[in-house]
Amino acid sequence: MADEVVLLGFWSSPFGIRLRIALAEKGIVYEYKEEDIWNKSPLLLQMNPVHKKIPVLIHNGKPVSESLIALQYIDEVWNDKAPLLPSDSYLRAQARFWADFVDKKIFEFGRKLWATKGEEQNAAIKEFLDFIGVLERELGDKPFFGGDTLGFVDVTLISYYSWFLEYEKFGNFSVEAEHPEFIAWVKRCMEKESVSKSLPEQEKSLRFFVTLETLFKSDQPSMADEVVLLDFWPSPFGMRLRIALAEKGIEYEYKDEDLWNKSPLLLQMNPVLIHNGKPVSESLIALQAQARFWADYVHMKVIFTH
Repeated sequence: MADEVVLLGFWSSPFGIRLRIALAEKGIVYEYKEEDIWNKSPLLLQMNPVHKKIPVLIHNGKPVSESLIALQYIDEVWNDKAPLLPSDSYLRAQARFWADFVDKKIFEFGRKLWATKGEEQNAAIKEFLDFIGVLERELGDKPFFGGDTLGFVDVTLISYYSWFLEYEKFGNFSVEAEHPEFIAWVKRCMEKESVSKSLPEQEKSLRFFVTLETLFKSDQPSMADEVVLLDFWPSPFGMRLRIALAEKGIEYEYKDEDLWNKSPLLLQMNPVLIHNGKPVSESLIALQAQARFWADYVHMKVIFTH
């Protein structure tokens, strides 16, 4: 009986892209279903009821969530072609370490590059380039992180490459100028059809990010803002917002909540702060600009979905 393989993804998400690369490397025929992240399909909600995120690999009706787990699953199930993880236990552990390192650091530095300005952004650029330098040293003189062939770390890392143009544009820097050996590795990866046909065009990704940035800028506060704070009087999380609003001289309506009998407004909005009818739902995030909240949200829920 032939395997039935379905992949739920979002075109710009590196987490889905890496699974497409792996499936292509293995020569696996599958059905791809593009998800609307803002209007998630019943299939996605059914197959990933815990996180409700893409990507989800569905193999013979059984879902596998979280991209690094799904990537390893693909390698184990279809182990007769193009192995991604080495056979040696120690080398497998090292590959998993570097893949995890990539996901954690690119998320952190990518968010900072995209969401900050001035000195904070300059620090983020330095951190990002230092991170690339660490990877470059780990690569050494090998063609790929997996040795002579594309491996687990290569597939994990190259899936982010379509984002590099927007990082460079937003930060006004060049990865190739600082780390040419890293870009040489990128070019070797792009020579593989499994990679080149799976990654979206960088210009398309850039247009997507520019559109998002425009939307975020439109959410910047005005002089006639309507601000409501839902709080519970002894909560330190609400107190920090009251202090910040007072420091800024912002007029706002304060509504004390009964935590044992939550108001319809709290249940509807689930916010800490309501700004012009739009909820901001974590106290530390609410201390930042509304645009920063949505930048984090998009990276976590739309793009950095694992």
